[in-house]
Amino acid sequence: QQVTAALARAEQVPKLIEAEQKAKEKTLTWDRYRQIHIHDRNVRNGAQFLQQVWLPSKQGRIETSSYDQYTWAVRRHIVPLIGAVRLSDLTAEVADEWVSALTSVNKAGKPRLGATSARLVRKVLSMALEEAVQRGRLGRNPVVLTQPPKLDRAPKKLGWTLEEAKMFLDVASEHRLYAAFHLCLVTGMRRGEILGLRWVDVDLEQRQLEVVQQLPIERGKPVLKQLKTASSARIVTFGSATAKVLLAHRKRQQEEAEFAGPAWKDSGLVITTALGGWVDPNNFGRLMDSLIEAAGVPRITPKGLRHTAQSVGRVVVGDDKVMQERLGHADIGITLGTYTHTVTEQHREAGDRLDKVFGPTKRSR
Repeated sequence: QQVTAALARAEQVPKLIEAEQKAKEKTLTWDRYRQIHIHDRNVRNGAQFLQQVWLPSKQGRIETSSYDQYTWAVRRHIVPLIGAVRLSDLTAEVADEWVSALTSVNKAGKPRLGATSARLVRKVLSMALEEAVQRGRLGRNPVVLTQPPKLDRAPKKLGWTLEEAKMFLDVASEHRLYAAFHLCLVTGMRRGEILGLRWVDVDLEQRQLEVVQQLPIERGKPVLKQLKTASSARIVTFGSATAKVLLAHRKRQQEEAEFAGPAWKDSGLVITTALGGWVDPNNFGRLMDSLIEAAGVPRITPKGLRHTAQSVGRVVVGDDKVMQERLGHADIGITLGTYTHTVTEQHREAGDRLDKVFGPTKRSR
């Protein structure tokens, strides 16, 4: 009987262990629920929502550069100014005062932020509060009821005229990375796309290349990564002159590889350092600045090369849809809207061409 009882108790052991484990899991689940619930109740003001809920929800789900931009806006210009305000007290009037504070001028006469940066920070807060509304933490997004800071409408030199671009290329042609600047202006590719271009993606016989990756700066360092949007992946054609430029560049690169010997890094990229490594986008920008100074043309950023390619291309190509696809714009509105302010000189040139095509008539002579 004692043996039988012992066996019976032994049979119950697994069941007891299982029951104990289930009870433990239930307790852990309840403890976790309490932690979340208490954490949720503690989220009362803007700072807590932005830093404990909204920013963590974005990490790993958006581009690193975008996350860093959101973090900068939240920690530098949102939390310090209105972070202590309770979510329920965030009214349109409070948001209005905050927007004004973003561009307020200090004793030295310098604004906290320029209009463009202030508009970006306002957009970040609006996005966050829109999610607060969707999560049931806020009745209405007060930022949408405010007016964004007024932009300075003074004309800015974003791109070059065709003549200025040619002056720049004349000087750049003496540099080992001339092909990079030539490609920027002919294809309208972004700086990161040019620096991330591989030889396997270039077809010199068919005179076309495929944009499949980019080399941007993230947190101060160059990072080779996938393209940001599906529309950025595209095939771009080029003419025989560009094919010759790329052939000469490849020959020079092969000579550099032979000279470097074991020190050469076979990255497979079209644009490289003298040892075959990645070209840091910041160094590319500094090189461009020095070439601009030597050429005596107005200073623009590497993005300005893309502006120039677009403005000249819209006149020369004459097909906005084609230009949209070459530039990798998801929306043709970007092609038509973002770059139209740089085409003044090209419009004059187009007008001159139209004059030659149509006349003069006998009556106007």
